[in-house]
Amino acid sequence: MKTKTSLLGAGLLALSVTSGAQAVELTAGHVNPPGEPSNVAFSMLAGIINASGLDMTMKVYPQGQIGGEKDAIEQVIQGALTMTTIANAHLGSFVPEASVFDIPFLFRDAERHPWAVADGPVGEEISEKVKKKIGVDVVSYWSAGMRHMFTKNKPIRTPDEIKGVKVRVMANELYIDLFNGLGAKPTPMPYGELYQSLATGLVDAGENDSSGYRNMKFYEPAPTLSLTGHAFLYKPVLANPGHLAKLNAEQRRFFDIALTWVSCYQRYLFANNFDSDIEWLKANAGVKVYEPDRAAFQKTLQPVIDKYAEKYGKDVVKRILDTPSDGPTRCTGLL
Repeated sequence: MKTKTSLLGAGLLALSVTSGAQAVELTAGHVNPPGEPSNVAFSMLAGIINASGLDMTMKVYPQGQIGGEKDAIEQVIQGALTMTTIANAHLGSFVPEASVFDIPFLFRDAERHPWAVADGPVGEEISEKVKKKIGVDVVSYWSAGMRHMFTKNKPIRTPDEIKGVKVRVMANELYIDLFNGLGAKPTPMPYGELYQSLATGLVDAGENDSSGYRNMKFYEPAPTLSLTGHAFLYKPVLANPGHLAKLNAEQRRFFDIALTWVSCYQRYLFANNFDSDIEWLKANAGVKVYEPDRAAFQKTLQPVIDKYAEKYGKDVVKRILDTPSDGPTRCTGLL
């Protein structure tokens, strides 16, 4: 990775010359805490842009300073914010077709298959639907990893063990149906309210990737982690096209190269952080980690899988399933 990164960095430096263009101010906002890969990626993107010498700047508002993820989408639509990255499940509330990516057990892995899909024809088609419906550009797809269950006091090793458990979920029809299908009690609420809700007993459990679980310190009120891997979650990066149109050709070329680099690095972090997250959680936070029977969960959820395949198009689902994991992506040859 070092050689590839150095080559791309050299390309960015070659573009970094004083242009004399009118200064363009870009903004980005998101809900993620320090240490989370999306936070790292936006910080890096801002650093690269601010050091470009191309009369453009970027300011980042992290950790929910601009509100929740639906607030962020609305601000990008309205032009109050240039960019954001949000859970695909929230984008599905605005563009239902995007929710096809949230179908349980759709992706074979979290490292390769999702990117062959997102950077291929299916991802392009979903991006076009987003542009047509809400007028914003999907400029990249980032990772939020595989989703797992964490609970206050009991492991979730089989579908029977989740029955009756109050689980915080995103306010998304598919995620609500997913946990209803398992016999749980899904409780929609904003991400920022989950820690306190676990601590006070308002909910018994949550679900997230290993990085979010670690960096949001959910292990403090919920120290039991069950690696259910029930869904992979994209984090589409949305941008207001009017803001990007203010960039001249040289600025836009630099922006696109920088965004590609940080996008690939963000994906790399998620793909490679899982093992270190689990090791840290066990050694430093006393988390008990369980390996559930994932095949049993998939079997139990088959009616939900079939329902949403029918809703969003069996042909689209088949194309996703048929996409080879080793297909080309925007990061091929970079990392």
